[in-house]
Parts: sequence; C-alpha cells; structure tokens
Amino acid sequence: AYTEALGSRASGSYRELEEEVRLMLTQMLSTYETFLRANVLEFMNGSVVVRGEALFRGDAPVPTNSHLIRTIVTEASRGRSIFSWQLEPRSVQSSGFSLENLDPEKLSVSLTVLQFGRSKTESLERLISKVTWSLSALYRVRNFTVTRLRNRSGDLEIAGDVYLDTIIHADVAEVLQALTALTTCSVDLTSLSVEGARLHLQVYPVSFLIT
Repeated sequence: AYTEALGSRASGSYRELEEEVRLMLTQMLSTYETFLRANVLEFMNGSVVVRGEALFRGDAPVPTNSHLIRTIVTEASRGRSIFSWQLEPRSVQSSGFSLENLDPEKLSVSLTVLQFGRSKTESLERLISKVTWSLSALYRVRNFTVTRLRNRSGDLEIAGDVYLDTIIHADVAEVLQALTALTTCSVDLTSLSVEGARLHLQVYPVSFLIT
C-alpha cells in the first residue's frame, strides 16, 4: 500500500522499493541484448503506481512498446516474485499501449514444401490456410504473410510472418509442434523453423527392395 514515505526519494522506504523494482525490471528485460538499465521515476498513490523507464541502446534494433509489455507481462504471469509485492500484469502500460491495444505478435516462419505442385497459387493458398488453422487452437491468428518464395529443384522454400493476438509471448515450442500438421501439405519438417528454432527430430534412414 502507498505511504507518504514513498513520495520522498530520500526516504528509506522509497530507496528500498526503488531497488526492488529496478532489480525486477532488470531481470525481466535482460533478455534484450540492447537493454541497458531500468529507472524508477516516481511512486504514486493508487495502491502503488510505479512510473519508470527502460533504457536501450539506440544503435541497434529495440523492442516495440507492445513487445516490451508482453515481455513484462509474460515474466509477471509466471508468479515467481521474490518480493513482498506483486506486479499487476493488466496495469502495464507503455507510450499509450496496454493489454487492450497491443500490436499483434509477429513470428518469423520458414519451411520447404517438397515437390510443389503445378497449381502453385492454389497450393500456396491451401498452405496459408493450414498454417492459420494449425495455430488457431492456441492463439487468435490475424494472418500469415508470405515474404519470400524460392524454387529449389522443384521444392519451394517459403519464408513468412505469422501475426498472433497475444498478451504474453507465444510459446515457440508449442507453435512448432502445432505446425507439424503441415505434413499434409508435403512440408519437410526438418526445414521448419519458427524464430530460428527448429523441431527436435530423430531421423532414421530406411531402405528396402520393391519386387
């Protein structure tokens, strides 16, 4: 609960809570290579409202406001706080964004379709629909956008982005598992990649004689 002491930066209560909040945010955001530090600007009344900022290097890609919120909410939702207080996930805001108006989460997907058929447009539309259908059991899927096509000796390499409505980061391992359904579209599962991660597969060579 808010106390008058939290309104003074010189008070012991302020400095103690400031250090705890900075430690929490540093743990949450340290997965970003460009993250530098977190600062507390003030504590305000209303239970305890924290106004702060996260600093990132400006010479490299930085997270969007929506991505930043998802990261904080994902970590907070795991319920592993070591402090006497808990962050309320639905209260997180950044530059006008909150859980009510997040941009969709974008995941990069790449795969290879073996011996892609003659009716390329129809087959590609079927594949896009299958990607959307496969993930719809896990998330609300906005769309799957193909960004690159490359023909390799009859096989088709496809790269694209899938856009998901989520409030916490999508589980890449779950997404990969869901996309194994693409085998019905002749997708080579050894080529399937989501955000650079691949399926853990055991591949056994098999040979036999047909008479």
